[in-house]
Amino acid sequence: MIRDICFDRSVFSPRELPNDGLPEICLSGRSNVGKSSLINRLANRKDLAKTSQKPGKTRSLNYYKVQEQYYLVDLPGYGYAKAPKAEKSLFEKLVNPYLLNRKELRGIIQLIDSRHGPVSGDHLMLDWIESWRGRVLYVFTKADKLSANERAILTKTYQKEFDMGDTMMFSAHTGMGLQTLESWIRETVRPDGGD
Repeated sequence: MIRDICFDRSVFSPRELPNDGLPEICLSGRSNVGKSSLINRLANRKDLAKTSQKPGKTRSLNYYKVQEQYYLVDLPGYGYAKAPKAEKSLFEKLVNPYLLNRKELRGIIQLIDSRHGPVSGDHLMLDWIESWRGRVLYVFTKADKLSANERAILTKTYQKEFDMGDTMMFSAHTGMGLQTLESWIRETVRPDGGD
């Protein structure tokens, strides 16, 4: 199990990125998709990553160090319509350079709300991921809100529509998918990259 997780730093510019060479896995998704809840569930804590009722509040890359061996990096959420110019500037100056240039980045966990499937900003990220060569895990969050049949249909539909490779259902509330998620993370940060 992954339990030894601590908050390390908030990064507001590329100059502030860690230089210790540890592998990184980033969490990407729309505002309020459940990134903080996922981190808290992995850590078995309720308040490690702060959840917000105000979408688009996070303006930094939030680094969490895991077992002193690698980082989980919580990217700012996207798709917050009330601040489109600020969001565009944030992604141009911080998020996009990180995704394009960060050599320590080993994998992307792309979160999608299982109740709605990919919407607006998700499509831009999914398009970008297609050209990325690292490992990707598509995590459908809040899956406890769906029936087993609905989850099966959703997985089949989006694997076909978006050519998603590794997909899984996850619920921070019930712990559904937690072991699968932990296994994927461990494989991805191995020295051989899980290959």
